[in-house]
Amino acid sequence: MKKNIPTRLNIIKKITLLVGLLFLFVGVSGYFLMTTHEQKIIEEQAYGVADIVAHQAITGRYFYGKNVLSISREIKAKIIKSDKDFHDKVGSNVLTPAQFLKGMAKTASEASDGLYKYRAVSKWNIAPDQGLDNEFLRFAWAELEKQDQLNPTKVIDWKPIFKVQEFEGKDTLLYLRPDPAVANSCVSCHNIYEQKSETIERRIQQNVAPRKVFKQHQLMGGIFVQIPVDKMQQVSAHQSKIVITMILGMLTIGLIGLTLFFSRDIIRARGIRKQLFWQAKHDSLTRLPNRISFEQKVALLVEDAVAEDSSHALFFLDLDQFKLVNDTCGHAAGDEVLCQVSKRLESSLKQNDFLARLGGDEFGVLLSNCDAKKAQRVAERLCKKIKDYKFIKNEHFFDIGVSIGAVIINQQTHSVEKVMRQADLACYAAKDAGKNRVRIYQDSDEALNQRRGEASWVSEILKALGDGRIVIYSQRIGAMSATSEHTHHEILVRLIDQQGEIICPEKFLPAAERYQLMPKLDLEIIEQSFAALQSGYFSDLGEEGFISINLSGQSLSVGDFLVTVKALISSYKVDPKKICFEITESSAIANQVRVREFILEMRALNVKFALDDFGTGLSSLTYLKDFPVDYLKIDGSFIKDIVTDSTDRSLVDAINQMAHTLGLKTIAEYVESKEIFNMLDTMKIDYAQGYFIQEPRLVDVKK
Repeated sequence: MKKNIPTRLNIIKKITLLVGLLFLFVGVSGYFLMTTHEQKIIEEQAYGVADIVAHQAITGRYFYGKNVLSISREIKAKIIKSDKDFHDKVGSNVLTPAQFLKGMAKTASEASDGLYKYRAVSKWNIAPDQGLDNEFLRFAWAELEKQDQLNPTKVIDWKPIFKVQEFEGKDTLLYLRPDPAVANSCVSCHNIYEQKSETIERRIQQNVAPRKVFKQHQLMGGIFVQIPVDKMQQVSAHQSKIVITMILGMLTIGLIGLTLFFSRDIIRARGIRKQLFWQAKHDSLTRLPNRISFEQKVALLVEDAVAEDSSHALFFLDLDQFKLVNDTCGHAAGDEVLCQVSKRLESSLKQNDFLARLGGDEFGVLLSNCDAKKAQRVAERLCKKIKDYKFIKNEHFFDIGVSIGAVIINQQTHSVEKVMRQADLACYAAKDAGKNRVRIYQDSDEALNQRRGEASWVSEILKALGDGRIVIYSQRIGAMSATSEHTHHEILVRLIDQQGEIICPEKFLPAAERYQLMPKLDLEIIEQSFAALQSGYFSDLGEEGFISINLSGQSLSVGDFLVTVKALISSYKVDPKKICFEITESSAIANQVRVREFILEMRALNVKFALDDFGTGLSSLTYLKDFPVDYLKIDGSFIKDIVTDSTDRSLVDAINQMAHTLGLKTIAEYVESKEIFNMLDTMKIDYAQGYFIQEPRLVDVKK
């Protein structure tokens, strides 16, 4: 065995010598090539530098977004909050990938001593210094657009555009490398940004088509690199001789150093890899396993249950008063609650039980070899443990409860996704039932089936929005007086399912409200309605007529909803006098400050308002005084039996007189017969709406 050692050393020496000779040959050959074809080499070097600079910029931004920002869910939340107007935002502790690229470009360009400059550019720029502001960029961008595809299914084989020409007074290599949409999260973020009102206004000012919808792999931006050729000549003439002279001496040191460096880097890389592996599967705040680890463990239990006919339990836990702590004492106090709750939960579980933080104030628990009765006992014990926990901060006292949804994993469980969704539904049902309680999922549970049905509507609504299957109808509202020619229309919404059937709003709006989809629906309805007004579809409105559009409380609570509506009015060039927004008592009560602000801002533009479903709320008179509206719509539940019910007649008459005293016009809903119409006419109701006046009709106008 010992005799083989010298032989191996000789082999290593020979390899080292050959590598050294190879480097010597390359260096000498490079020297003669450089001196013989200097100008061509300089331009090729400039192109190579530009290519490397652009690659490093894109790779750096990608690595930052994927590996740095993916470590913490909390960091992602900060990124989302800082995304708006990122290029103007100062003082954020966390950079968006775009901010990181912008800062990296500025720093690298300044540090290059004039060798190169680069920056991110785009036709859809979101900062003034990112536009196509010179002839080369406009030419190069047009060439890149020729390479783009409408519906790419894989990465496009992009070819960068470059040219050596006089630029800013000197010969310069100008180079544009595409920066396509790589990550779906990036595509989603930019598509959301392109739909914002301020972005739409910006695109119109730039003479660029607004509402761009990017797809993965499509052209989104580019890296523009400038390399002065004369600077390359100076650097090349001065440095190439030094480099080639030094390369021979550095080879020996380099080979030895590489061995040492590789050994040290391998050890360090192993440590970093181990740390990153831990971070990828654990929550940095509570140090519990995260959702990834939890779902992997669930998958193992599902496999075991099917193969071994065993049963296990899965819990979803959602803290009941966590938002109150955050809103009252700040996020640091919320983090303190999460850590303390984690410890209390851990102390209540056995060693082989699995506890994870799924995100926000949600936790997950897995109990191996557990039936429904045992799961109920353990869940109730956890409930009591958290209910007994009192959090005190800055003289504030909080009772922290928890709602638990449980599901049994058995042979009938065939997917992780399904069992996770069942536990989530049970958890929400527990919260709906009064909080701080346990709900075990059962297929026969009516409340869970209702929630599951609503959840199934979510994807259908989103698909319908994307496919243009949300349509509007209109129903005429006529004046009671025979001498009045005033008329207006209420806008109604329908969904066309994938089989072409028309779905009434009663079926899908509850799901839209529960799952926070109303702002998307409301904006779609507003945009279609404005398009119909712009096209002259409502030709019977006359001078005083208008269309009425319903607004949800969710939309009125969104911070930029007012700005977006104003932008749409301006974009479609509609007369604000032709618009009336209908709001319900419940939506007005939900966020009084923003609702009042919205009404006042819109009324300043001559937009009208109606209070819908009047009489069904608990505080109608109070909010009628607080919110300046023009019309009061009497709820149809008081109208439909008005001919036979004296109580309904008295209530409608009282509401009508009160409204007239306050200077408001009244609209009666659910006018389904001539008898009801005549009765309302004797009461001097101003307007009527219902099938007796007109059935809803499709508004066949495209945006």
